[in-house]
Amino acid sequence: MTTLPSGGPRKTHVIPLFLFLLFLLTIPFWAFSLGTGSFSDLITIRLSDDSVPQRMPAARFLHDKHTKALADKGCAECHPAEKEKFVFKFKRAKDAGYEAEKKMYHDNCIGCHQERNDRRETAGPLASDCRLCHGRDSKYQSSALPFGMDKSLHFRHEISPSIPLTPIQANGQENEKDWRCGRCHHEYDPTLEKTIYVKGKESTCRYCHLAENIETARSFQAVAHEDCINCHLSLKTKNKKTGPQECAGCHSAEKQSQIEIIKEIPRIRRNQPDSALLSLWLAETVESGNPSPRFMKAVAFDHKTHEAKTEHCYTCHHASMESCGKCHTRTGTEKSKYTRLETAMHKSSSMTSCLGCHETRMTDKNCAGCHAQMKNQSFSDNNCGKCHSVEKDTLLPVPGDSQAPKKIADTSITARKAALSIKLENSIPEKDIPENVTISIMKNTYEGATFPHRKIVNSLAERIGENRLAAHFHDNAKTLCAGCHHHSSVSLTPPACASCHGLNPMAESGPRPGLKGAYHGQCIRCHQEMGIQKPAATDCTACHQLKETTAKLSLQVSE
Repeated sequence: MTTLPSGGPRKTHVIPLFLFLLFLLTIPFWAFSLGTGSFSDLITIRLSDDSVPQRMPAARFLHDKHTKALADKGCAECHPAEKEKFVFKFKRAKDAGYEAEKKMYHDNCIGCHQERNDRRETAGPLASDCRLCHGRDSKYQSSALPFGMDKSLHFRHEISPSIPLTPIQANGQENEKDWRCGRCHHEYDPTLEKTIYVKGKESTCRYCHLAENIETARSFQAVAHEDCINCHLSLKTKNKKTGPQECAGCHSAEKQSQIEIIKEIPRIRRNQPDSALLSLWLAETVESGNPSPRFMKAVAFDHKTHEAKTEHCYTCHHASMESCGKCHTRTGTEKSKYTRLETAMHKSSSMTSCLGCHETRMTDKNCAGCHAQMKNQSFSDNNCGKCHSVEKDTLLPVPGDSQAPKKIADTSITARKAALSIKLENSIPEKDIPENVTISIMKNTYEGATFPHRKIVNSLAERIGENRLAAHFHDNAKTLCAGCHHHSSVSLTPPACASCHGLNPMAESGPRPGLKGAYHGQCIRCHQEMGIQKPAATDCTACHQLKETTAKLSLQVSE
């Protein structure tokens, strides 16, 4: 038996050799586990039958990582094809049930990993590594962002020469012109028992394809992945410019930031009106033929302007492309879940309502300086006449022509814009706006603060003039005064702040602060809400200098 010397150089190779062998044995584990973190391609694999109690947490799967590893085999390695399109289910075209799908995943996933492991290739977990896929506290976190087609991306598809044209079909008849719209937009024709494209009736996919699969339609997620990705894959095989085929291409923040944005986009035409007249009284009168004596002024709605301010039709038309009154009647319908029209239009917490959308605009930095500090008002406290402005006499006699309401709305909107321009031009004369206001009622340690009053008023007026929504609701320039003089009547000579806020630093009644708190709270918060960096909230001398005697005293103390 040969023994090694106790201190010879050969002994130093034993531990490194052992570590090297250990490293080789653990390559499959490290290859899988080193990629921890946040991923845009992270998928949670759930079996189709969720009624069976799950004994293990759902498996976590990195899709793009596997796509790259199997790039030479392509999508067909995992996904079957039907009618020359991939079905993005794993190894099956239709759901097969809990036990069958469980066996399918285990046999194929672990089998693939084992084959790669046997070839000494990078591989994922093996049969004994259950918790690497089914971990309760997974180190994998999803960073996937939601993705949708905005106007820019829609327009790029409209004009893309890569997408083949399709004939328009209307009631089964082909028109002479060809369009690309029919490649995506369709509706089900029960007579033909198939989907067809009808020009002028295009709508968002989300109206039929909901969050989950239903009997008559696939889920929106399934449609977006199966139809969009299959189209992209098809174009790629033809060496044409196309969109992404991997998860990160749509769902990673980095890739989304690289998407080309086209700013100048022509209006999407879908037989929509430029304007519309919103009037329950008129709709009910036309239907019943009996005008009600009770009348709420009608609203002349500028559809074209609102259309340009949003990316999606379903922002307002959230369930269908029909007019709001089709579902939201005076009393509500089962279709609208009994949400009445008045509620649908005025619910401040809903982005699909007029009032709710308008209130979110108040958070813009140009508006928030005033509106963030103003008391929240209920709808009844607002001026209804800003929107409800079309008088009953304008609609009498009740128009028989279906185009008459639109013409009335057009006339009203044109007159409203003209009047608004005149009011904005005839703003408060410069001589009536104090150039500077010195606040000195509290001067003690500091000198009084000189406030550039006219400059700030003009700056706010300029910002309002650049925003038509703000200009509509601030058509009287005096309303600007209410931003600071918030509880006094609209006037060129509002009462001083000290009329309501006393010198006592403590709040006098309810939430009303003392004068010092009112001045600092109003000015500093306005700057913060509007993103004005200077003067800083802690820079006291930027607004009012130390009094000379106080400054000398401070100097003596420091010396």
